[in-house]
Amino acid sequence: MMVCISVPTLMRWAYGGSYIQTFEQGRLDWTNGIVEVWAVGTPPAQALSPAQGRALGEAKAGTVARNNLIGLLESIRIDSKTTVKEAIAHQGARHELVEAVLRDSYVVEKSVLADGTVRVSVAIKLNGSFADLVLPESIVPIKTVEQSPKKEEQFTGLIVDCRGISLSPAMVPMIIGEDGQVVYGTAYVSRDHALVEGMAAYARGLAKARHNPRVGPNPMIVKGLRTAKSRSCDIVIGNADAGKIKGAGSNISIFHRGRVLFVME
Repeated sequence: MMVCISVPTLMRWAYGGSYIQTFEQGRLDWTNGIVEVWAVGTPPAQALSPAQGRALGEAKAGTVARNNLIGLLESIRIDSKTTVKEAIAHQGARHELVEAVLRDSYVVEKSVLADGTVRVSVAIKLNGSFADLVLPESIVPIKTVEQSPKKEEQFTGLIVDCRGISLSPAMVPMIIGEDGQVVYGTAYVSRDHALVEGMAAYARGLAKARHNPRVGPNPMIVKGLRTAKSRSCDIVIGNADAGKIKGAGSNISIFHRGRVLFVME
């Protein structure tokens, strides 16, 4: 018998069609920006009562889960060249990472088995203080100037169809034209938006991606051709699509807001 105690969470797997990477003791939702891990704790034999045993088992499971959470966060790619672990080591900021996990992670679920073993799941959002810690300093605040209505079609977001391409998800992806020119990168997104919603997101399935609120009711859709050479997190698109993106004035504001979604297999 297992008793499950669910705890309300913020946007837990909130959007259908999520692109989720799964691991032995955790998962990373690249659509909603949530990392969740779990661990178990066994009540010590010297516990004075079943209640004390459960409490001690729960505390142990929570500690192990948060350690696992730190490890999973460290494995995340910031971009094609750098992981979170490498970035915080360069900054000497591992203590800040630990503090962010202790402060901002939350319990998702507790499961108590008949023998008193406790399974605890904890999660953290990739935005906020964690994002502020690891996002490059080259992502700076940008004042968005609303574009006046023009004759060209006004797009509300950008979807890049990457199905069939071995694209690795990252917190700071780039879109590049065939000519090597950057179409979307750190210089295009405003830091305040990147901290709240991320620079971009990933989803599974083009049909559902079209209705993802991140890209609004009228997204532009382009096809990814391949990843950039030696950069598995950066996608190359055709020069015609790159020109179309650069030519639409509305794209200035959608890029500032990070209204970019990559569709994965």
